[in-house]
Amino acid sequence: MGVSNAVLSKRADIGIGDLEANGGKLDPEQEKRFLDLIKKEPTILSQARWINMSAPQRKINRMGFDQRVMKAAPQGTSPYAQDDGSNNRWLAAADRSKVVTSQITLTTKEVMAEIHIPYEVLEDNIEGAGFEDHIMSEMARQVARDLEDLLINGDTASGDPYMATFDGLLKQATSNIYDAAGDFASGETVSLIPDTVEGNLLTMPEQYLRNMNDLRYYTGTPSTIRYRGNVAKRATGYGDSSLTTENNLMAYGLQIDAAPYMPAANSIFTFPNNIIFGVQRDISIETDKDIRAREIIIVLTMRIDSLYDLEEAVVKTTNLGTVVP
Repeated sequence: MGVSNAVLSKRADIGIGDLEANGGKLDPEQEKRFLDLIKKEPTILSQARWINMSAPQRKINRMGFDQRVMKAAPQGTSPYAQDDGSNNRWLAAADRSKVVTSQITLTTKEVMAEIHIPYEVLEDNIEGAGFEDHIMSEMARQVARDLEDLLINGDTASGDPYMATFDGLLKQATSNIYDAAGDFASGETVSLIPDTVEGNLLTMPEQYLRNMNDLRYYTGTPSTIRYRGNVAKRATGYGDSSLTTENNLMAYGLQIDAAPYMPAANSIFTFPNNIIFGVQRDISIETDKDIRAREIIIVLTMRIDSLYDLEEAVVKTTNLGTVVP
C-alpha cells in the first residue's frame, strides 16, 4: 500500500526544513557543500578559478611588466658617490622600469531555478535524513550543467534571457583568433588535428607559452571523439590506448579536454586559472508546497559573473566541423 499524500507532504516538510535555514540562505557549511558538488560536474567550470564574493562587485588587480627590465649596469664609478648625480652607478631615469597595472571588475548577476517535485516522486526518494543530500546532489548536478553552458556560450545579445545574463568565454575572446579552415583543402571537412593545435600555439602570444604544461585546449565532445579516432589509427602504443582506454588526449604536449557545451565549430585555448568564476555569497534555497498540484516547490537563487583574467592569453578556434568552400 502506497504512502498517503498527507504523510509524504509531512515527511517532505521535515526533509527540506534544513534547506531553509536562516530565511532561505544556506549556511556556510551548506553553501560550501553545494558549491563543491557543482565543481565536480563539468569540465571548464570545475577547473576555473572560483572567487567567493561578499558584495555584488569585486575588483581584481593585476601587476606586471610589459617589457625588459634588465639593463647593463653603469661602470667605473662608486655606487656611493655623492656628487651632482652624473657620477654614480644607478640607472638613469630613462632606463628605469615601471610596473604596469590593470584591473578587471566582476559584477554579479542573479540567476534562479524553480524545481517542482510531485508527491509521487517523493514516495520513492524520501529517506529520512538522506533526502536533503539527495535533493542537493541532484540540483547541483543540473545547476552545474546550466552554469557551464552560460560560462561558455553567454551572450548579452541573445534572445534567451538566461544566456543573455553575461558574455561567456567565446564572446569575450576577441584578441587571438585561429581559423581552423586554413588547415584543410577546398571541399574537406574541418576537424581537430595536430595542425590545429600547432596553429593555436603559434597564435598565442609567446610570453604565455613559458608554462605550456598549465595550458588546456577545450573543445567540443565531437571533436575529441574524432581526434581520438584519428589517433587510434596510428600503429603505436598511444594509438592503441586512445582506442581502448580513457587516457588524456595530447598534442604537442598539451592536454585536450572535452567541454560538452562547447559549440562544434569552436575551441578555447588558455590556462584554466585564467578563467575567473565569481559567486556572491548568500545562495538561497527556499521551498513551498502546492497542495492542488500535489508538488513540493524548491527555488534556488544565486548571483554570478565570469571574466578572463587576461583576455590576451586566450586563443579561440573557429570553423571546426565546417566544409571548406
